[in-house]
Amino acid sequence: MTIQISPNDHISDLQNAFSAAYPHLKLQFFSKAHGESKGSFAKFMIHDRNTQLRDLNPVLRASSISIAPDTITWALEKNFEEAFNLHVQVFRQSGSIWLETSVSDHLTLAEQEAKGAKSKLTTEGQTTAEEQNDYHEQE
Repeated sequence: MTIQISPNDHISDLQNAFSAAYPHLKLQFFSKAHGESKGSFAKFMIHDRNTQLRDLNPVLRASSISIAPDTITWALEKNFEEAFNLHVQVFRQSGSIWLETSVSDHLTLAEQEAKGAKSKLTTEGQTTAEEQNDYHEQE
C-alpha cells in the first residue's frame, strides 16, 4: 500500500489509511521521537486526531510512503521519522486493549496484524509474556 502525505492532511487521514490495510494495528502520533524497541511516553501522545501534519512538521512537503506487509515495525516508525520528521508508534490490538509494540518492534506488520487478529479469538485481557512490558492504552 502507498499512503499519500500532505501538510494539510490530518493525523486521522494517515491513521484511517493505515488501519484500512491493518485493522488490528493503528498508528499513534507523538511529539517526541523514540528509539528502537523503546516506548513513547504517554504524555507526548497527540490525542487530537484533527491535528494537521503541518502543525507537527512545518516544513513537511507532499510525498508518499510505501508500506508492505513484510515491513519491520521499527523500520516503518523510523521511515516516518527520517522522511517526514513525524514521530509514530505502531499499536496492536490485544483483546480489548491496544499495546504499544515496543517489545515486538522486530516483527513485520503482517506478523503484528496476525497477532492482533488472533487476540480477538482468545480470551480478552490475556497477554503473552512478551506483551506484559508493553504500554497499554485503554480504548
